[in-house]
Amino acid sequence: MDKFKLKYIAGLFAVAAFTTACSEQMPEVNDENCTQANIQQIEDSQAREEFSDQCFDYQIEQGKEAAQELMDDSADAAEDAYDNTADAMEDGADAVGDAWDDSVDAIEEGADEAEDEVDQATN
Repeated sequence: MDKFKLKYIAGLFAVAAFTTACSEQMPEVNDENCTQANIQQIEDSQAREEFSDQCFDYQIEQGKEAAQELMDDSADAAEDAYDNTADAMEDGADAVGDAWDDSVDAIEEGADEAEDEVDQATN
């Protein structure tokens, strides 16, 4: 049984060493290393394929993040445009209300002046 444990432990160390050795040869996944030219420089075809897959996943994530940023920026811009439109409509309504009040005041002043002229003419 001790031989079995020893072989088991030795096997685990071998797997760990192999995994570590492979991961040391693998470059870091980033924009610079994920170019086609840099991927082609990896000599081991299995490592090259694995790294290429990791780069593909990385680029997909980068695209998702960029798309999310664009969506957030667009939502902010739309909200700003809505707020500006609402403010402009409110300002326009205030201007129409002010013009209406000015018109009513002018009519009332004109009516008062006409009444005064009639009073003066009849007295």
